Amino acid sequence: MTPAPNEPSDSTLLPKEVGQRLRLLREQAGLSQEAVALLLGLERTTGKAQISKMETGHYRSGPGFVRVLDYLRACGCGVDALLDVLDRYTSRERVTDEQAHKGVLEAIRTMPPQFARRALYYHVGLSYGGRRRVRRSPAAAERVRRAIARGNSEWQRMQLQHELNNVLSRLHIGWDHTVAIHLRSYGRLVFATMRRLRKARPGWRERAHERLDEWPAKYGLDPAPFRQMKEAVMKLFEKMERAGQI
Repeated sequence: MTPAPNEPSDSTLLPKEVGQRLRLLREQAGLSQEAVALLLGLERTTGKAQISKMETGHYRSGPGFVRVLDYLRACGCGVDALLDVLDRYTSRERVTDEQAHKGVLEAIRTMPPQFARRALYYHVGLSYGGRRRVRRSPAAAERVRRAIARGNSEWQRMQLQHELNNVLSRLHIGWDHTVAIHLRSYGRLVFATMRRLRKARPGWRERAHERLDEWPAKYGLDPAPFRQMKEAVMKLFEKMERAGQI
């Protein structure tokens, strides 16, 4: 899920955590925001507002590091007062990993649960493999695309399986029949051809369909069941394309 509108973005998570600690240190030192602003050499009119932004994490990209150090000096504290906060932040996933994870979670929100899990598991494995390798892992957008493609691929496989079952049921053919084995391969071939040529020139599509019609003859099979399978897969593909699932 993506952050709610009132939640800080990734770039402000560290300033917010640091700000909370700075506020605690200021209160422990018995100082007000105005007092800290004066100790930092800020103007009286705007200094308190700047200190408030530091403590609430409202800086879009965070306060400068020197400003944080000056704040600590004003409170009589050293950098070690922030080390545990910084350690927790740097122990998190890399920025690209976090972006990819959020992107995948958002993208699989409307997918059926079993296929959403397949996409998420693929993403986790891809991220883990990227961390293990020395070379750079794919960018966040590419990881999201691959994960969604894996989930959609599984969903398409299940839809093709359903269409095959319907065709076999109409033809009264069992799964162990030789024709059933060929129909399974043929259905996948038709779907892959439709996907590959969906934006191709009409002439190329026509020749590809002619080759599909000739496919059963290569194995000396009756073309009638294969025509039914081709029609079923084409209808399925058009339905998925209209729904934006291709």
